[in-house]
Amino acid sequence: MHNETSGTFFGKGDWFTISNVSLNIAVPIFNGFSTKAKIQQARLELEKSENQIEALKLSIDNEVAIAKNNFRSAIATMDFQKKNMELAEKVYQQTKKKYEMGTGSQMEINTAQTDMKAAQTNYITALYDAIIAKVDFMKATGKLK
Repeated sequence: MHNETSGTFFGKGDWFTISNVSLNIAVPIFNGFSTKAKIQQARLELEKSENQIEALKLSIDNEVAIAKNNFRSAIATMDFQKKNMELAEKVYQQTKKKYEMGTGSQMEINTAQTDMKAAQTNYITALYDAIIAKVDFMKATGKLK
């Protein structure tokens, strides 16, 4: 009978060195919908950004419209105050002539002069407001240098 245990493998023979190299490759088969969730999140962020851009556009358009209306209103007020000032100056001149002819009083001249100065002040204030409104309008439309 032949003893197989006494061969080169298990007996006095040479021993062989066995090396084992293992390579692990991880390929996810199921990632728990994380890719889909990330894509959905990116879409939501894009939509959020687009909404913010649209809101900014509306805000700018609103600012331009408000500035335009304020400018128009300031011009109308300035025109009114200019006419009011011109009228007050005419009244003062007529009151002064009446006084020089002896038909008017010093009190009428003082009142007309006070009214004229108030009208001039109102006109200058309206002119200033119109300039500020114009600057605001130019700023809102991007024309201010």
